[in-house]
Amino acid sequence: MVLYGVKGRVALIIPHEDYTTEYEFNRLAPKDVAFYTVRILLKSVSREGLVEMSRELDSALDRAPARVNLAVYHCTSGTFILGPKWEEDILRRIEDRLNVASTSTMRSVVEALKHLGLSKISLATPYTKELNDYESSYLLQFGIRVVKDSYLSLTSSEAMCSVERDELKQLVERADTSESQGIFISCTGLKTMGLIDEFEETFRKPVVSSNSATFWNVLRLCGIGGVNIRGYGKLLMGGFR
Repeated sequence: MVLYGVKGRVALIIPHEDYTTEYEFNRLAPKDVAFYTVRILLKSVSREGLVEMSRELDSALDRAPARVNLAVYHCTSGTFILGPKWEEDILRRIEDRLNVASTSTMRSVVEALKHLGLSKISLATPYTKELNDYESSYLLQFGIRVVKDSYLSLTSSEAMCSVERDELKQLVERADTSESQGIFISCTGLKTMGLIDEFEETFRKPVVSSNSATFWNVLRLCGIGGVNIRGYGKLLMGGFR
């Protein structure tokens, strides 16, 4: 039996109210990569809600397709909230259960920022200040310092998916500073496809989003080369190495 996704069949484990990731990834995916979504219940984008979501992982994995060869725990705050060791435990649970390689949003973000040589960044999020502080602490453990941040104080995934271009641009403007080498827009629900190129031209520095970093890392892990994708910034232009 020949399946779609000759080079990569990817299980995307996403919060149940993420209305952004599937659309963006499937619009951009090369023909040899296929994404299959597994939804996991997230009641609130808060420390307590994100930890509770992780307890739903085993039941979510029961619904994962049997023939995937890569799994992604794709919730930015859901992978930084208790730090890298906790994130590693989640990925180990996925790998043991599905017997495939795995990665996460934050692991992808760190790889992408390092790939672009960014160690001092601006952080723009829809989260609360408390979650921004958790994220800054996570990144610092990998040598990446947040020099200025901005946030919207939202706690609903659906509300995060509803943020539109002008509000997102204002959020990035509040985070930008001459001290930062680049800008990271955090949250898989934020609609950034088609905007990152514009933001890079406006702010004159690299811009990475949770989705651009994860999409880039998935293609890299699948061994996809020679792809030139526009709309997601310099990270995805000019192929992969």
